Amino acid sequence: MRLIQNKTSDDHRVAVAHVLEGAEQISIAVAFLKDGGARIVGPLLEARLKQGAKVEAFLGTDFYITEPRALAHLLAIKKRFGAFEIFLANSKTATFHPKSYVGRSDSQVRCLIGSANLTTGALTTNDEISILATVTADEQLSSDLTVIFAGFRDSGNFQELDDLVLGQYASRHKDAERLRRKLEKELEDSFAAQFDLRRLDSFLRQYRADKAEASALAKRRIDREKALRVQQSIAGLDKAPRISKEMRGVFAENLSNLISSKQPFQHLWNSGDIHRRGSEALNHPKKTISLFAAGRNAAKLMPELGYEQMRQLALGIPGVGVNMITEILCTYAPKRYAVFNGNTSGALAAIGISAPRSPTVATLSAERYTQLCATIDALRRRIGGADFMDADAFLNWLYFKTKPSKRGA
Repeated sequence: MRLIQNKTSDDHRVAVAHVLEGAEQISIAVAFLKDGGARIVGPLLEARLKQGAKVEAFLGTDFYITEPRALAHLLAIKKRFGAFEIFLANSKTATFHPKSYVGRSDSQVRCLIGSANLTTGALTTNDEISILATVTADEQLSSDLTVIFAGFRDSGNFQELDDLVLGQYASRHKDAERLRRKLEKELEDSFAAQFDLRRLDSFLRQYRADKAEASALAKRRIDREKALRVQQSIAGLDKAPRISKEMRGVFAENLSNLISSKQPFQHLWNSGDIHRRGSEALNHPKKTISLFAAGRNAAKLMPELGYEQMRQLALGIPGVGVNMITEILCTYAPKRYAVFNGNTSGALAAIGISAPRSPTVATLSAERYTQLCATIDALRRRIGGADFMDADAFLNWLYFKTKPSKRGA
């Protein structure tokens, strides 16, 4: 018994030939048959049939991957040899998915069982793994294989192949191929702009070599330290029984320093357009101050719980969205909470990861946000980032690096 892989001198094609060599009874069960596979196994079967062997083949039809011309090739051999039986799976309740080749003689039973279908790729170049075994006719494996193939015959899930069955299958296969080509074209068009994750290393090299980004990251760290002090200052206002005019002024200045890029404000949160909607929160100081105060405790919780607490509070505050509450949480706990905004979504989409385009606190659930945190954290580990702030910096850079140009529009 040994493992078979598709190597230069010892592939599944060689193993199949070994199984069939000298066999007096051959049993084959595969999920998919393609023309290349039929042309490889056809001459081997024909050679054994000429020597009086009996052959049975059980072939899958799920997803219409089995090719009609491959069936026609084997059917032509069947017509010349009455000892060749071919059965097509027609079960609607289960997928027929075995890949088994068995050759029996008086002295021994050879079998190849594993992952290889009857296709050129499976038999020669695909990454496949199968077990090639030789046993005597009275061993358990031999008995088990006999029972399994008898079960296929008796199941009622197969039709014996003839020209009528082939004609029916070929018609359905043609329709399926038309739909498959249409879907493949739609998928190709949809994902044309996306790239393989293996290209991530190339982008990382560019990012690390970008001196401007290195300076920007250093500034981000300084801004985050300042932002934390500003958030704590806003949260501290929650202790007052009422919001005085002076406190309103302090609140407005502090919040503007977080969200606004207009002079003289510092724009300590790096989200690009957070001021557009976030400025509405300036008109709701009491609720917004309470949100910042709640954020200190929420940030100590795991994302699913902490985000949900903040989300519920944000639902009642105009101008406060996912971007703002995740900025608050990330500033308090940059190792636990990721910032999520339009740039994050666009950058993730560029590497083939689906993310909400314009989420609101009403639509982005705690469960989905937690999943996004896990995805971004995996990216952080790839780039060697210390925390989610580093991941956010890279995603922001990647967003602008891959964003389609509007020039000429």
